[in-house]
Amino acid sequence: MSSSNPTPPTQWKLPEGIEDDIYSGVIKGAIGASIGTALGLIMFRSGKGWRAAGAAMGVGVAVGSTVERARERSERAALQ
Repeated sequence: MSSSNPTPPTQWKLPEGIEDDIYSGVIKGAIGASIGTALGLIMFRSGKGWRAAGAAMGVGVAVGSTVERARERSERAALQ
């Protein structure tokens, strides 16, 4: 049994400019993880999880920055 009724087009779409925020978040995350790992390697040579903590901090900062940027953009769009 095949249905002859095509599904209606959806009205849902991503916010304008979200691709820029996602791209920015990926780049910031990669840079933050690299710098955090490098600093963890240089400052804490004995290990004990400090390298992973440094990388996690770098990624956390990048995610926070990206969310803040996306929120600001959506608030500006809502005001227009």
